[in-house]
Amino acid sequence: MKADEGIPYFSAGQFFMFLMFLMSNSPAFDSVNLVIPLLSFTRRRLFLSAMLPPRDFAQPAVRRAWIRQLLGPIDDAKWRKLAGELFAWQVKHVPAYRRLCLAHGVTSGKLVSWRDIPAVPQQLFKRTLLYAHGSSSPAAIYESSGTTTGQPGRQHLLGMDIYRAVSVEGARRAGLFTREGELHFLTPSPREASYSSLSAMFGFWQKALHQTGLRFWVRQGHFEFTRLRETLTAQIKTRRPIAICGTAFSFVYLIDAWADLSPLRLPRGSWLLETGGFKGRSREISKAALYRQLARTFTVRDDAIWNEYGMSELSSQAYACGTHGLHHAPPWARVLVCDPATGREVRVGKQGLVRWIDLANTDSVLALQTLDVAERTPHGFQLIGRLPRTEPRGCSLSAEDMAASSESSSPTP
Repeated sequence: MKADEGIPYFSAGQFFMFLMFLMSNSPAFDSVNLVIPLLSFTRRRLFLSAMLPPRDFAQPAVRRAWIRQLLGPIDDAKWRKLAGELFAWQVKHVPAYRRLCLAHGVTSGKLVSWRDIPAVPQQLFKRTLLYAHGSSSPAAIYESSGTTTGQPGRQHLLGMDIYRAVSVEGARRAGLFTREGELHFLTPSPREASYSSLSAMFGFWQKALHQTGLRFWVRQGHFEFTRLRETLTAQIKTRRPIAICGTAFSFVYLIDAWADLSPLRLPRGSWLLETGGFKGRSREISKAALYRQLARTFTVRDDAIWNEYGMSELSSQAYACGTHGLHHAPPWARVLVCDPATGREVRVGKQGLVRWIDLANTDSVLALQTLDVAERTPHGFQLIGRLPRTEPRGCSLSAEDMAASSESSSPTP
């Protein structure tokens, strides 16, 4: 029993247990005359409890509790409840999002389904501040890198706690960390690229898996492919699994740099992970072609090559395995494939634009509309690429920029 403004509050279970006790212990108990007013009172109290203010995501204890909710068992009913709660918080605390929702005629009090939550166009992160904590200083500001417009999108996080938790657990649940091994990243370190959500995520992985030593192979804007190959050659002899993670175009330039060298044979259990898209400013490569070259360069199977689909404006990621693998979002996120003309979810087998509903994205907006094309399937979604005549993904462009200043020395076998 809880107290609310001095009035005792009974949960539904407590009320009916109390009622059963009275009926079984008082023969003269007038059930009809007492039950009707009590039911009315209970409905009122339950309704008022549902209308209590949403939790304050600026409070550390609230954020820790939210992480436990997201990473614990989460069925559809619980997910819908959490989505409604986060939506109500963000409508109240993100002015630009509130204006968007009012323009759509949707507020927390009028929300019928989580599918009706208005999604913010990804491009809006480049034009306005989407931040739920007013003047409080963010712990991190992540930018979408190297876009052709010259204006990056910015994601402000009050704390990195939620992003850290879901990025590690999401990768673990996808199946990336099933065996202990050596991790390497074809990106700058989080310290060198504090604006990069990808570098931050890789840094979280490094710490969670207790990886020490040099792991990030872009330093001061240069790819250190020679030193990486020397390190990999030594580690292969230990027969421990090796994982190499980077943007698609960082792998393209690694393949170019090692074109005249013999393939490496990574130990059993090794895997590769690419992200960021296959189109840059000056060249484009198909996913199938890149995966064939990666399989040949590192002597791995196609199903040992993963794609990570995420972006700086989100906190969660989806993963797919192999050239034709389907992407799957973690339990705390939903991905809709929507018709760009109607904004409604397409039928299974049809293509549309990817829309994310990410319960881990507490500090900005939970619903994001992208320009990425996908096909809806019964189980997951098939990522196709970017909408034609739109800018390439930022990670691909940043890797392309770094390639121009990459080390010029020839790699050693």
